[in-house]
Amino acid sequence: MTRPRLSRRAAALAPSSTAAVARKAKALAAQGVDVVDLGLGEPDFATPEFVARAGIAAIEEGRTRYTDVAGEPALRDAIAAKYRRDYGVPISRENVLVTAGAKQAVFNACQVLFEPGDEVALYCPFWVSFPEMVRLSGATPVLVPTELEMHWKPIASDLIERASDRTRGIIVNSPNNPTGAVIEPEELENLVDWCEARSASLIFDETYDRFLYGGRPHASAVSFWEEHPGRIVITGAASKTWAMTGWRLGWVIGSREVVDAMSSYQSHSTSNASSISQRAALAALSDPERTDEAVAVMLAEYERRRDRIVAGLAGIPGVRILPPEGAFYAFADVSELYGPKEVAGSSEFCERLLTEAGVAAVPGEAFGEDDCVRFSFATSLPAIEEGIRRLHAWASVSVHTG
Repeated sequence: MTRPRLSRRAAALAPSSTAAVARKAKALAAQGVDVVDLGLGEPDFATPEFVARAGIAAIEEGRTRYTDVAGEPALRDAIAAKYRRDYGVPISRENVLVTAGAKQAVFNACQVLFEPGDEVALYCPFWVSFPEMVRLSGATPVLVPTELEMHWKPIASDLIERASDRTRGIIVNSPNNPTGAVIEPEELENLVDWCEARSASLIFDETYDRFLYGGRPHASAVSFWEEHPGRIVITGAASKTWAMTGWRLGWVIGSREVVDAMSSYQSHSTSNASSISQRAALAALSDPERTDEAVAVMLAEYERRRDRIVAGLAGIPGVRILPPEGAFYAFADVSELYGPKEVAGSSEFCERLLTEAGVAAVPGEAFGEDDCVRFSFATSLPAIEEGIRRLHAWASVSVHTG
């Protein structure tokens, strides 16, 4: 039997580790194994009822045909209005592209902004798909380390030290997946200024912009839009904010030239995002009071869960962690446990944790930090309690003592 000839792009592509963990956990659960899933970052809340009803109404009203590739005009207007309302920036429909989630938004941006020979800087730890998206554009990712002791915060001077004449872009995700790090406004401004001086692009992903703790405000790159409209691309999504992961609905804010280029690219790949999902997102954006209430409920619960999982992890000897400032992940340094458990790194650690203790987590290797493991607290408090109990028991037993 002959084997197919794969392109170099496909042969070099690494699969998503978060999706792989989810598959393994589901497979074990299907076999009857009791698995506590602290792996996949997916809200366990239902989509707000009035938003879901809008999707149902769209089906009943026959809104099941193609829309504009860039998205329904009414939805693009509503997204632009959100940014005008929240940040006072002069964004209009022409600056908005609707995508099938923020993942497609970042992918499209990389495709139209970067090319072979370019470098794109990524703060490490990074979201798993960012390096692959950069490589698929032909560019090369340049990794910029951050430190746990500094809450994994991006520092502009660290990037500038590692940049070269070929560095044509930066991707920043704040709040960050996997660390929960939140960029400081002055560091963000320094990055924007650097991009302007170097004719580079900043892709700023704010998928978790509503999930910050302790009353901390979100620092968005869109705040610098008026001074640097040609340098900033914002990506966002309904997925996490309104618990709509399966609806696959995201967006891009960019200059008209960038949005037009991304729309053309999208016209030859997926065309428009789901017409049903667009109507649901329009309902959410058109009623900010109700959506704010729904988000407030989720945020309060996430904060309770965050406090519990961080306290539980910190109570395990050999684990180092600081409370995340945003998102819903706890990124813990577990490297002191590698020796006693006789594992070579985070992937083997997570494999053993899943098969021996029934706890699913994502290896930090996937995010560029092999000393760490990501634990999601987008699940119930009882599940978190049980997961911590199992992890503590498993970690306390070394291979030598059995």
